[in-house]
Order: sequence, then C-alpha cells, then structure tokens
Amino acid sequence: MSVMAHGIDTVEDGPDPIPNSVLGKAFSILSAFDDDNDTLRLVDLSQRSGVPKPSVYRLAQELVSLGLLERVDNGYRIGFSVFALSQRVGSASLLRSVGRPVLVDLVAMTRGTAHLAVLEGTGTYYLEKLGGTRSVHALSKVGGRLPLTCTASGKLLLAMSPHPDDLLDAVVAERMQRLTTHSTLDHATLRRELDTIREHELATEHEEALLGFKSFAVPIYDSGQSVIAALSLTVPVSHSGEEALVRTLRLASAGITRQHTKLAMGTERRSPALTLYR
Repeated sequence: MSVMAHGIDTVEDGPDPIPNSVLGKAFSILSAFDDDNDTLRLVDLSQRSGVPKPSVYRLAQELVSLGLLERVDNGYRIGFSVFALSQRVGSASLLRSVGRPVLVDLVAMTRGTAHLAVLEGTGTYYLEKLGGTRSVHALSKVGGRLPLTCTASGKLLLAMSPHPDDLLDAVVAERMQRLTTHSTLDHATLRRELDTIREHELATEHEEALLGFKSFAVPIYDSGQSVIAALSLTVPVSHSGEEALVRTLRLASAGITRQHTKLAMGTERRSPALTLYR
C-alpha cells in the first residue's frame, strides 16, 4: 500500500513517484500511518512511504526530536506535536469547540453515536465523535477517514459540495469502496440518491457502513449558507422514531450553525455552553 498522494518535487522510481525534497519525504513518512497501523517499524515506514530505508532512519530521528514521531519499543508512532498542531487549524478547531457540547446533548437524548464530519478530498474526515450507551459503532474515530459513499455524513457532504458531479467522478475514478454488502456501488443509483439528499437536506444509510446500524446526517452551514460540515446520528437498525431523531438532529445542526457563524464573524468572544434547548 502506497500513501504518497502528493506530487511536489517528485521523481519517478518504480510504480509510484518518490518525493525528492526533504519536506516531501517527511510528509510521506508521517502519511504512512493509518487507522489500522498506528505503530510502524522502520522497514514498514520505508515500504509504505516509498522512501529509502537510510533516508527514513535519518528523517525519523529528526521527526522524533521535533515531537512529530515517538519512538516505541517495536517502532514509531505519531507524536504529540502532530496533535497539538492539528488543534490550531482554525475552522476545524472552531467547529469542534462549538459542536462538542451539542454532540453531548444528542448522545444524552438519543443514546446514539453522534459525529461531526467534514469533506477532505474524496473522503469523510471525522472531527468529533461521541457514543451512546447502546451504540457499539466502532468503525469511525476522530481523525479517521471513511468513504464518502458509504456513510450518511459522506453522502451529504458529497451531495452538497460545490461541484458534486465532479467530486463523484473523482470518487468513481478511485473505485467506489464498499464497507458492507449493502454499500451502494451503482453510479446511476447514487446520483439519484444525491439529488434526493440535496432536495431534503438529509442523508441516510441503512447498514451501508456497519451491519446492524443506520445513520442520518444533516448539514451545518457557514455565514454564506455554504455547507461546511455534516452532523450525524448512528443508531441500531431496531431504533424506532426516525422522524423524532431527524427533528432533533436538525435542531442541533441549526444551533451549531448559529453559534459558529457568530464566532466566525467575531460577534462573540467566548463560546458558551450550547444545548439543544437554547
């Protein structure tokens, strides 16, 4: 598995382009880690990044000294400095701080799993996740990515992106992924579903991401009424009262949109506790 998605200062050496700059090589090394591989040996880092082993060793030592990597007994893992830097990303940090209290309320009221997600390339990137007592939804995690076409959040972000047709073409070109046997793979069927999502500003999935669970997602807007994130709830398929869940979800989304707009425009200096009852 190759993780090199960037194209800066690369040279062709084999099937994948190998970064030629120090920054490009360091980025490839850090990008070698994923949800299933949070600790990697030196040889793994070299194989997954495409960077020669001697260069990986030298750069890894420097990344460790900067706190971007951490040395463990059996290899390396992402260091705390990466997390600290990620918290300084303006829009994501603001969304998380505004959204988390609302997610707490959603979980308390529905006993489901609440997600706050944004579009990243051709994937769904999770900024926040809180799980209810009845939920065992372990597929997603904060900082993780899932396919756009398999989750309610992903389908909503895809449908309501500025150029949904181009984005869908890019997803199809990368091969549409399937998480369960219920995941949609038919291009035409998905296009029709995206039209319905745009019309109702609501996306759903039924066991497309995880067997035994269903999800609902609604948009979060910025001050210009562009969709900047998706708010979703995941509950067991046996959970009844879907209309009430969606109403609660829309109320929560409106609260996040309202507070995010105020803070983004500088009309409030502090982020007070948000609840669904406000």
